[in-house]
Amino acid sequence: MSDALSRDVCIAYALSPFITPVRIRLLREHFEPLGDPQNAPPKLLQGLLSIDSDQADIVKNPLRKDDLRRQVDALRGQAVAIVDAEYPALLREIVDPPFALFYRGDLSLLQRPMVAMVGSRRASAYGLNAAAHLARQLVSAGVAIVSGLARGIDAASHQAALEAGGKTIAVLGTGIDLVYPRSHSRLAHAIAEQGLVLTEFPPATPPLAANFPIRNRVISGITLGTVIVEATSRSGSLITARTAAEQGREVFAVPGSIFAAGSEGTHRLIQYGAKLVHDANDILDELPGGLRLPETTAPAVPESPLREVLDAFSREEAMHIDALASKLGCSVANVSNAVLQLELDGWLKALPGARYVRTR
Repeated sequence: MSDALSRDVCIAYALSPFITPVRIRLLREHFEPLGDPQNAPPKLLQGLLSIDSDQADIVKNPLRKDDLRRQVDALRGQAVAIVDAEYPALLREIVDPPFALFYRGDLSLLQRPMVAMVGSRRASAYGLNAAAHLARQLVSAGVAIVSGLARGIDAASHQAALEAGGKTIAVLGTGIDLVYPRSHSRLAHAIAEQGLVLTEFPPATPPLAANFPIRNRVISGITLGTVIVEATSRSGSLITARTAAEQGREVFAVPGSIFAAGSEGTHRLIQYGAKLVHDANDILDELPGGLRLPETTAPAVPESPLREVLDAFSREEAMHIDALASKLGCSVANVSNAVLQLELDGWLKALPGARYVRTR
C-alpha cells in the first residue's frame, strides 16, 4: 500500500462513525501493519468488530464507496493522519488513537510541549482566575495550552493563553465546522487564527453528549500532563484526569476552599496522588526538557487612590462595582474610572454582571 493510499484510508476511517475508539483498539491489536484489515476475510472483521457486512466492506475497501471517496478528496488538506509525520507523537502511543484528526490553524503546534487545562463549566471567580494565571505562566515558558472550548475553566485557559501572546489548542467534541457552545464562536475563530482547532469527528457532527468523553482522551493523549483547576465530585473533568493517568501522563490539581463544591473533585485527586499545583513551576518540574518560568520583574503597584481601590478586591471572589462603592464609602461614579484604569492596566478582570476580580 502506498503512503498516499494509506493516508486516504486513514481519513476514510475517521469519516466512518462506526469506527469507534473501541474498534480502533481492536484493529490495532489484531492487525499490523495498518493496511492488513483490507486483506482480512469479511467474516473475521464482522466477528472481531461486531459490525455488519456493509461496515465490514468499508473497513476492507473504504475508497470504493463513492461518497466516502469524495469526502476524503474534499478534506485531504484539512486532516492529519496517523501515518503522517505531523501526527502528534504522544497521541500515537495511546491504545485507541484516532486514525485522523481534522484541523484548522497551525499544525506545527502539535510538536510543542503541551499541557491540558480543564475544569468546571460553572467555575467560580477563583477557578477562572487560577486557570488564567496558570495559563499565562505556562505559555511564558513555551508551553501550549490544550483544552476543550467549554464554558468556564476551558474558555478562561484558552483566552488567557491568547491574551498573553501564547499558543493554545482547542479539541472539539463536534465536527470542525461547528462550535459548541455557540457563544464561543469568536474565541474559536481566534484560536484557529492564532493557534489550532482539532477534532476527530467528521464535519457536521453535532454536540452529542456521548462524544465529549471520547474527545477527552485526545485532550489528555496529546499532552504531557493534565491540570484540573476546579471540579465537583461528579465533574466530567475527572474523566479526563482518569484517562490521563491511564495513558501514563502526569495529573495535576489546583486546590481550593474546603467549603466549595468545586474543590471536592480536585482535593480527591490530590488524595489519590495528583500533584498539588501552587504555581506553574509545580507543573514544569514534572515535564521533560527543563522548562522554567522566565525571570520577570514584578509590576509596580499603583499609587493611591488607585491602590485603595485595588486593595478592596481579591483573587478569590468577584465584587460588584456597587459593592465596591459601598465598601469604600464612595459613589459608583467616583470609583468607575479607577476600576476602568485598573482593568486596562491588567490588575482587574471584568466578569459578567459588572463584577470584577483581581488578577495579580
